[in-house]
Amino acid sequence: MTGKQKILIDTDIGDDIDDAIALYVAMRRQFEIVGITTVFRNTVDRARQVKKLLREYGNGYESVPVYAGCGVPMGTEPQEYPHIPHYTPDLAEDVYTPDGADADAAVDFILDSCRRYGKELTVIAIGPFTNIARAIQKDKDALNLAGRVVIMGGAFYKQYADWNVISDVTAANIMFRNLHNLACIGADVTHLLVAEQALYDDLLTYAGKERGHMYLTELFQLWRKDRPRAQLLLHDPLVMYYADDPGICDMRSASVVVLTDGYARGMTLNVDAYGKKRFNPEAYTDFDESQKTLVAAAVKRDVFNARIFADIVTLAQSNNA
Repeated sequence: MTGKQKILIDTDIGDDIDDAIALYVAMRRQFEIVGITTVFRNTVDRARQVKKLLREYGNGYESVPVYAGCGVPMGTEPQEYPHIPHYTPDLAEDVYTPDGADADAAVDFILDSCRRYGKELTVIAIGPFTNIARAIQKDKDALNLAGRVVIMGGAFYKQYADWNVISDVTAANIMFRNLHNLACIGADVTHLLVAEQALYDDLLTYAGKERGHMYLTELFQLWRKDRPRAQLLLHDPLVMYYADDPGICDMRSASVVVLTDGYARGMTLNVDAYGKKRFNPEAYTDFDESQKTLVAAAVKRDVFNARIFADIVTLAQSNNA
């Protein structure tokens, strides 16, 4: 690995395919991954899948620590969950055992990493925000020590409840109220990133020898079997490209409120765009409007497509040559 920036990834890999693509992109971009935590429901399965992808890619990434984090959204009762959709029996092998399978250990790992690396570290959260919120509850200052916390979540210019927020609304509310270094790539922007056919075909039919890509293709085929009519939307890879080059997105400063009740529960209200404070001043008594968050308003799609094509398809073509 090179001297690229340090990142810590918090992911719900194993349901949709874009988390796995994002992790693959992070390795191709040669980020220094200090660790990975998993979140939401069956986090041990997710951690095992991360371990396998790291191991198959190799190049030093097989030694990255992986922790199974919080599977239970805040305010809900624990329950048994089935295997993740992209589970395969080989993931039960000892070699894929997480470095930690206790949610508290995952939270402590996030906190310790922020304290250790400070501004050198970018925390990347591409799943529900339970681990992040639990870390804030344990130490409200530690995550603010990091250079940035970059998330895929929310929707700020088209208002609806994004999956990563509505999966744990309480956690999202804690995160938005307490972090001062938050950069948000919302679903209203990432939904613009429908994979081009060449990328789709490569992920489906790769026949080269690079083992990380071979496993990514296996996961992609499992995803396609599970969701045969779904579009391939590249939500989470954009977060990796933004972490590498913030110029890929048009970022704007906004006051954001997570709506926690009623029909709009789970929406991330961009108060500056939609608030109409002068018509509804009584609604702002519990809101610090001086706290601003960076939110994506647009993405350079041509730049994004060129980069992911170079990182995945060009590699595949060279390996097939």
